[in-house]
Amino acid sequence: MAAVTLSGFNGIDFNTIINAVMQSESKPLQDLQTQQQALQNRDSAMVSLAGIISSLQTPVASLTSTTSFSNVAATSTDTSVGTGTLGDGGIPGQYDLVVDHLGKGQVTGSTNGYTATSATAATGGTIYFTINGESTDDITISATTTLAELRQKINDQDSGVVASIVHDGTNYKLVISSRETGLSNDFTINNNLTNNSGTVVAFAGNTQDAVDAAFTVNGLSITSASNNVTEAVPGVTVNLLKAGSTSVKVTTDYSSIKDNLKTLVSQYNKLRQFYTQQKSGTLGNDSVMREALNDVKSILLASNANGGRYHYLSEIGLEVTSTGDLKLDETKLNTAINSYPSDLQKLFQGTDSVDGALENLKGILSNLDGTAGLIKTTRSSIDTSLKSMRDRIASQQLRLDIRRQELVKTYSAADQAMSQLKSMSSSLSNLGNSLF
Repeated sequence: MAAVTLSGFNGIDFNTIINAVMQSESKPLQDLQTQQQALQNRDSAMVSLAGIISSLQTPVASLTSTTSFSNVAATSTDTSVGTGTLGDGGIPGQYDLVVDHLGKGQVTGSTNGYTATSATAATGGTIYFTINGESTDDITISATTTLAELRQKINDQDSGVVASIVHDGTNYKLVISSRETGLSNDFTINNNLTNNSGTVVAFAGNTQDAVDAAFTVNGLSITSASNNVTEAVPGVTVNLLKAGSTSVKVTTDYSSIKDNLKTLVSQYNKLRQFYTQQKSGTLGNDSVMREALNDVKSILLASNANGGRYHYLSEIGLEVTSTGDLKLDETKLNTAINSYPSDLQKLFQGTDSVDGALENLKGILSNLDGTAGLIKTTRSSIDTSLKSMRDRIASQQLRLDIRRQELVKTYSAADQAMSQLKSMSSSLSNLGNSLF
């Protein structure tokens, strides 16, 4: 900030005068800055409102999805024998499972052993594998190759077999195993290796033959190469663990409906609390804030002509209390879920001709949201106003800077003139004294 450099002769504080003038002339700038802060506060409040609306959209979207009333759960009466993992299209029912034996992969160990994994297993020749009728590339040995190195060369092919080294208590042996279980994954070892410095690795019979899993589901005999069976029970992967009997029960699972309704209740109450806080705050008189709460509340209270048993959300336990909060009566909800799920679905999702209550709420929230709805439009308008405000503030600030420079120049000149006059007066006084 430029300041007047005083001469020290005139006794007038021109800086105080300039500051007083500038303070008066800064009023338009201060008004603009106040308006700018108000716009920024409103935008910040809109961001908060958008977050609450988004948090409401999540449970509503789940409750209106086509799968919300078709979710199922799978349980096993003996999880040590077998378990069920849900996929798509699970059909409620009980599936009695009797496992005769599990599927196994082929295991073939070398007939000869070595005292160390660093011992030479081959110095020349080839080895390859035929797996389910298809042969791997030859593994060609052209130099001294240890047992560990041969294992690595086999595994580097990443084929249907895997090599490992096992110590049998006396020696190290090379063991070849199927990567997958079942007869279709058995293999043949085509061994043409040589060893001119010792015993070449060799193979004879299998230590374990490949075999398919054998089991029954509700009395129907089934075999499977894998112990994870995907087509024996509709929509469920059956995981076979050991021989024995168990029952896999597939039941309709409505737990997500309860969880989403609880979330809806929580987020609606946050919306209402936010509205209450904003009454004396930034959005106290904002039409978007009022519309958000009133529109959501009206849907929660409105009748829905879906043709089913339920016409009001309060009938299934979603109630607005006398204080304005939303609460969930789980007793009513459990009755609806357990006894009349199809009517509950109609209330939420509607029919071909009528939208359900939560479908209507979904539309209301979409019209409001911060990505493409009214809140987005409002924030865009605020942003436009803020850009214009920044330009006006910059213009006002430039005007004030120029004005201050002008005042400094004017009062500096006045100070200098007064100092010169005072100096001249002093000289004249001294001259007059010298004449007497």
